[in-house]
Amino acid sequence: MTMKKISINNIIIFRQKSEKGKQTFLNYLRKKSLEKTTEGGNYWVRSLSAMSNAFKNNDNKPLKDKIAEILDLFNPKLTKQTKDMYQRNLDILHNYEDFDFSTWMPGTINILSKTNKRSIIYLNTVPVQITPNQIYSFDKDDRKCVGAIWFVSKLEGYTTEELGIFSEALFIYLSNNFEEEYSVSQENCLVVDVLAKKEVNYKMIIDKEISSVFNSTLLAIKKLM
Repeated sequence: MTMKKISINNIIIFRQKSEKGKQTFLNYLRKKSLEKTTEGGNYWVRSLSAMSNAFKNNDNKPLKDKIAEILDLFNPKLTKQTKDMYQRNLDILHNYEDFDFSTWMPGTINILSKTNKRSIIYLNTVPVQITPNQIYSFDKDDRKCVGAIWFVSKLEGYTTEELGIFSEALFIYLSNNFEEEYSVSQENCLVVDVLAKKEVNYKMIIDKEISSVFNSTLLAIKKLM
C-alpha cells in the first residue's frame, strides 16, 4: 500500500523514532492514514484558527472573541483532559492577546487564496502535505513577492531544527504554487511556535543559522517506503 500523504508533523515524529520504530511508524501511516489522529491537530484548533484570522485581518479581535468563547465552555462537569486542552489553548491566546500582528508582515500585504493550490507535493518521491495558515503578496524593490506564515504547536514543543523543517516546506510550497507570478521571499517563510513563542524563517536556513535536516529526513523516509 502506497502512502497518500505525510504531514510535516509526522515527518518530525518519524525523525524521533528508533530505526525499527521508523519503519513501524511508516507502516502505521500507510495502513491507517490517520494523519489527523497522529498530529493532534484538533487539540489546538481553537487557538491556531484564531491566530490565523488575527493575522489575516491584522486585528486582535479574533483572539479576544475566542478567549471569551472558551471561557464560556468551562464548567465543573468537564473532564480534566478537556479542561487542560481549553487552558492550553487559552495560554496561547493570552500570549498574543495584545500582540501587534503587523510585526510579522513586510509592510502592506494582500492575502492570497489557497484554493486550487497543491498542498501535497512529491519530494524525493515522498508525498509531503504542506498546509500554511496564510499566504500573502507584497511589493519590494519593484518586485511582486510572496510570503507565508504557519502557526504550529505541540505539548512537548519543537526544536529549532524542527521548526526549520516547517520553514523549508513553506518555501517549497510557495515555489511550487506561486513562483511563476511572484518572487518567493525567504525571510517571509515564517513559522511560529505559538506555545513556546519561537519564530523561524527560511532565510535562517539559507544563512546557516539553523541546520537543514528536511532533505536528509525525506531520503530516510524514501529508503523505507
